[in-house]
Amino acid sequence: MRKFELKPGNKKSEEQFTHGYYQGLLVEIGKFRHLTTYVPAQDQNRLFIDKKLGEITDTTELPDFTYDELKRRARTIDVIWFNERKMPSDFYEVEHTTDIKNSLTKFYELQDFYAGFFIVADASRKKEYEDKLHVSMFSPIENRVKFLNYKQVVDLYEGLKKVEVNLW
Repeated sequence: MRKFELKPGNKKSEEQFTHGYYQGLLVEIGKFRHLTTYVPAQDQNRLFIDKKLGEITDTTELPDFTYDELKRRARTIDVIWFNERKMPSDFYEVEHTTDIKNSLTKFYELQDFYAGFFIVADASRKKEYEDKLHVSMFSPIENRVKFLNYKQVVDLYEGLKKVEVNLW
């Protein structure tokens, strides 16, 4: 627990560990898919297993893929995957305890990119996600945003890891 700076009963330290862990899994999945991975500056010192997120991502700076105004919005997305042309292919927001509406607002602002939008959270938050997604203000992105629960992310990571191990 000391290694991960977890304090028993401390919700904030638990949330930071959980958030960083799932960000790390998403980074690793992106790397398996040969995409360039990014996490925001404020999260680069969070731990994923035994490394800082900034050590496992491919870039600590956003590529120059759009106008500064949109880059400022994208800069706070929890995980971004970029394709070989340095364009965003997927945006991920990990929502352990924070308001899902904030993430949907970011996705709304970035809707002009041909990219996937994903909310990653505990399965118990899916109803909350659906309720917030289906308000009229988010109708332009309603069919583009997907919900991934933590188990789905872990299963995907483990499946890709097995394929990698079997190749060797």
